[in-house]
Amino acid sequence: MHPELRTINGDPCYSSLNALPEKVGGVFICVSPDRTEEIVKEAVQSGIKNIWLQQGAQSAKAILYCRENKLNLVYGECILMFAEPVGFPHSVHRFLWKMIGKYPK
Repeated sequence: MHPELRTINGDPCYSSLNALPEKVGGVFICVSPDRTEEIVKEAVQSGIKNIWLQQGAQSAKAILYCRENKLNLVYGECILMFAEPVGFPHSVHRFLWKMIGKYPK
């Protein structure tokens, strides 16, 4: 999603979640915190229930809104520790978190 671009590397880009041609089950948000709540609200309007706020994108208002709307929310975690293939240094971080029991389930 990008408010101005029509394509990125030849792939279509949509101006909003509501403009997507198909329904999606989740959204990964990586924007400045001042824009996050607006995108989360649009996700709810679009029927999206799974929200991932990349580290640095979360805001207290967005987190509260997600909780109030009973969304499946992940925040405070870096997607690169979970997305395969996991490269260095994220693989080390993931290994250590699993060892000490901090790895989310």
